[in-house]
Amino acid sequence: MKLTFAQIAGFLQSPPASVRVILFYGPDAGLVSERAEAMASKLVRDKTDPFAVSQLTGAQVAAEPCCLYDEAASMALGGGRRLIRLQRAIESNATALARFLEEPPACDSVILIEAGDLEKKSKLRSLCEGASPLAAGIPCYLEDTRDRVRTVTAALQAEKLTAPREVIQLLAEILPPDRLAMRSELDKLTLYVMGTGKVTMEDVTAIIANAGGAEIDDLVQAAASGDVKRAATLIDHLYAEATSPVALLRGMQRHLMRLQLARAHMATGMGAGEAIKKLSPPVFWKLVEPMTRQLARWPLERIEARLAQLADAEAACKRTGTPDTTLTAQLFLNISAKG
Repeated sequence: MKLTFAQIAGFLQSPPASVRVILFYGPDAGLVSERAEAMASKLVRDKTDPFAVSQLTGAQVAAEPCCLYDEAASMALGGGRRLIRLQRAIESNATALARFLEEPPACDSVILIEAGDLEKKSKLRSLCEGASPLAAGIPCYLEDTRDRVRTVTAALQAEKLTAPREVIQLLAEILPPDRLAMRSELDKLTLYVMGTGKVTMEDVTAIIANAGGAEIDDLVQAAASGDVKRAATLIDHLYAEATSPVALLRGMQRHLMRLQLARAHMATGMGAGEAIKKLSPPVFWKLVEPMTRQLARWPLERIEARLAQLADAEAACKRTGTPDTTLTAQLFLNISAKG
């Protein structure tokens, strides 16, 4: 079955007993892993019990397709449900999965699948998002800023921590786009502030200076400052880490919007330094001087023209067949060279 966005939260909280196959897939590998771990905890009493949980990889099933069905048809030692975790699933696993769905074994077993960013025509997706009531597919996409604000807020609340709105907004903007990397950075932050009950802007800048999102910020700063060589190096590095081109475009958009707002303040008679101080969330102190120089490089008309190009590029990246990485890299290098 194919779930709507509104149905996903309810399914994750209480998966139907009739579902025998659950596929998590998408570009956010961290969210795929996080949701799969949470689901495993709901499906069996102890997800670390080797007698109740079987671990397989896509490569293993590809080499020996019958092993998936054999594991699913085996009884859990001691009774209860048996969970088969298929990680790093690949397209060729669809044949073994189809057999399970066509002839589901009588015993109580569930196959939990983790896969990467599958195309719409993927056989695995077709099997799990098709008409069969025994299977369900759940996409795990990179969150937008609003969703990231909710994720950060929930994570801090779970640790009984409070934070001003501008701190939460900053975290949502600079943390890595991948959920697993985001959680890792938040864990470091919560350990750092343990016992204080709150998170301040100083805490964030002290602990999350090297987060993956900060690398996107480094690229944005290089492009806005006209450092073509550094921008090219950072683009290659971010692409090597599978960073989404859309995440890069949005990072550039956010920064130019802040420059746009600072320019608007300057139009009322403020100096560049005073205009930067008016921005919220506050500009990290190390970036005040570079941003002051950027304001001299970026007249309002150029900012508005580039924002329009960035919006067009993001829309193009979301269309099938667009060479999104090339398009984004070319735009960043053009911005770096010409402003």
